[in-house]
Amino acid sequence: MLSKYLKFINSKKINTFLLLTFTWIIIPLLLVEILMIVFEPYLFKGLYQYDPDLGFRVRPYINGNNRFGFNDRDYPLEKNQNKFRLLVVSDSFNWAGGKEGNYTALLEKKFDNYYGKSQVEVINVGYPGTHTGEQLAMLKKYGLQYNPDLVILGFFAGNDFRDADPERKRIIVNGIYIDIDKKDELILFGYPIIGKSRLLMFLQQKYKVYQELQKAKQDSAKMLSSSLVASLNLASAPIVEREKSPGILSKKAFLRVEKSRLKFCKIKDLLEGKRDKNINYIFQSILDMQKLLKSRNIEFVVAIYPDEYQVNDELLNEIFAEYDDLKRESYNLTCQQEILSKFLAANNIPYIDMLDRFKIEQNNHPLYLLREPHWNRAGNLLAADILFDYLVKDIDEFFGDN
Repeated sequence: MLSKYLKFINSKKINTFLLLTFTWIIIPLLLVEILMIVFEPYLFKGLYQYDPDLGFRVRPYINGNNRFGFNDRDYPLEKNQNKFRLLVVSDSFNWAGGKEGNYTALLEKKFDNYYGKSQVEVINVGYPGTHTGEQLAMLKKYGLQYNPDLVILGFFAGNDFRDADPERKRIIVNGIYIDIDKKDELILFGYPIIGKSRLLMFLQQKYKVYQELQKAKQDSAKMLSSSLVASLNLASAPIVEREKSPGILSKKAFLRVEKSRLKFCKIKDLLEGKRDKNINYIFQSILDMQKLLKSRNIEFVVAIYPDEYQVNDELLNEIFAEYDDLKRESYNLTCQQEILSKFLAANNIPYIDMLDRFKIEQNNHPLYLLREPHWNRAGNLLAADILFDYLVKDIDEFFGDN
């Protein structure tokens, strides 16, 4: 009798515990998940927003962006026929340096000095975190509304091939981007529904950001003390200049990113066709872009931007020193440029390979931000110079005809 009573008591305690758990933990968590779906447009107003066609876009008029979310001012959509207008389509390289210090803005200033104010309009058309296939969709939806004379596609050798998964759709959920399979996308009331906890994703992202910031601060503190000594030596000036902008990643995290990019060019994998799916997707996207622009009588040029490990021997040595499993002879360090330039030449698509100029200038001063894959002021200026030197003859012809 006593044992039955004890079982009854234990059973009642368990049921009470489960009921309380459900009431005070499960239900609130479910409510938070629902609220994060319903109130996403009102609670999450960061840099990015969901776009049903592109997956995501930069939110208009935030941090000085324009109506389409591009890192530039607004231009009239109706083009002045007496002016030359070019679009520069790319990814986060179109954001480094801000609106005024980006290579697209510096290129426009060079044209202003050469032809006169606003005779050549250089419109920055790029979203961070995109590859060529996604940029084609962006160009169709927003970029071509500007009716340009020329489109420059900026191709980053570091990750544009690597990230080019034809099935990928990068979407924004509660301010966080995630990659989903295109065919698995589910839309409800105009917003994506995903099979993951939004709250958990949000907390995980914030924790990762916090951890990385702490590591970066520790690295910066160590480098600051060493740079005080280095600054006494005039020969160390370029290094000190490089350290003025602390990296957003810790040293280990940055080397891990560069390693993942380098691995795309493993010779054995290339020969076995393991990269063909990504490469062919990029090729098809470029051909589609060429066809689209040709149908509108718009000129097309591809500019190839090098990764830092391709021009900075010190960084390359650090990568191989950090990862013993990487053997230098197993990698073709410039495979991206070789693959893309061969394809472009075969299809009569003009291109600008910036690799050699960046290699030369990197010996004089740093061209990339510290532990950050984008150009610093000097890198943006060099990219603008290279583009100007290539384009000025064709633009001269335009004004000569007019």
